[in-house]
Amino acid sequence: MRLPTFSVDLKGTILPLESGKVRIGIIGAGGFANTHMEQFSKLDNVEVVAAMRRNPEALAEFQEKWDIPNGFTDHHEMLKIDDLDAIDIITPTGSHKQLALDAIAAGKHVLCDKPLALTAADCQEMLDAAEKAGVIHSTNFNQRGNTMIGRIKRYIDNDFVGRIYHANLWWGMSHQYDARPETLTWRFRSENGGGSVYELIHVFDMLRFINGEVKRVVASFDTTNPHRPTADNPEGIDVDVPDVTGLLCEWKNGGMAVVHTSFASRGTDPDGKTSPRVEISGEKGRITTDGRHGMLGVTGPNDPVAQLDPGPEYPQPYKLFADAIIAGDQSIVETSFYDGLKAAEIVDAAYRSVQESRWVDLENI
Repeated sequence: MRLPTFSVDLKGTILPLESGKVRIGIIGAGGFANTHMEQFSKLDNVEVVAAMRRNPEALAEFQEKWDIPNGFTDHHEMLKIDDLDAIDIITPTGSHKQLALDAIAAGKHVLCDKPLALTAADCQEMLDAAEKAGVIHSTNFNQRGNTMIGRIKRYIDNDFVGRIYHANLWWGMSHQYDARPETLTWRFRSENGGGSVYELIHVFDMLRFINGEVKRVVASFDTTNPHRPTADNPEGIDVDVPDVTGLLCEWKNGGMAVVHTSFASRGTDPDGKTSPRVEISGEKGRITTDGRHGMLGVTGPNDPVAQLDPGPEYPQPYKLFADAIIAGDQSIVETSFYDGLKAAEIVDAAYRSVQESRWVDLENI
């Protein structure tokens, strides 16, 4: 068997990859994996060499579509093959922890879809294992690049709004059974990390991205349809997760944010997708999203907001993950397992707030 193409020196520093391409294996070759493959196909330094899915027929279709040579119905068998540098985990959240730990134990770098795990404690275990093994690790918070938030952050970093006073973040998408009959059961089961809190955890990464760590949270949840049909359970399932949430969050840096997530909100953007609406106000100005691909803002005088130049595309986790492996440099990754952990801490705090009807300090969860 080929020796690993990365190593760790005596000080624990990850050394650069010897070959010119990162050889990646996909765990969970379902619908979302096509989005990952679209991103990997744009990168010259990535080759997807294997895919895993329990359904052999669906696996074969995925392999044929993306010309992937090796297919597996058991991830343990995938981890044994030669010439595999990294794993991309694209499965329901409840399986992330063990899959990541298995890959790390096999010496593989790991990109894991969000949410990183079902609890902050599980995220911490994954982070500790990755750091001990000296592998590159990344949480796939891809909405920094898929939406305008990454480009807005460039303006914030350039002091466009000054000290942030308050922000509004809204992200809603319809999963009502009459509007989205293709919705599957897993989105509404707690063992899979379902519901609008976990599945839209991107908003909590955005909070940290915009203005640093969150100090405390108070939250309210609702389940608008406690029993609902889904595509794989047309007779209906009992829903044990919220599908509507509202949170008030205070940053350690000062300022506050109101956050709403929803699976019960109808309507999409003109392109048929649903993206977050973000508005940020500060001492010098205000900046806001304008649909999926634009933003408005004003700085200095109290003039109307106007269209802003969004600038170049913001880098995606897929690219940063591959670049970090090639360079042997974890710092290239913007959204590591640590960032997955910190977002999960906000989720944990929100759940505790609802359970105990109070503000929750994140330092005390």
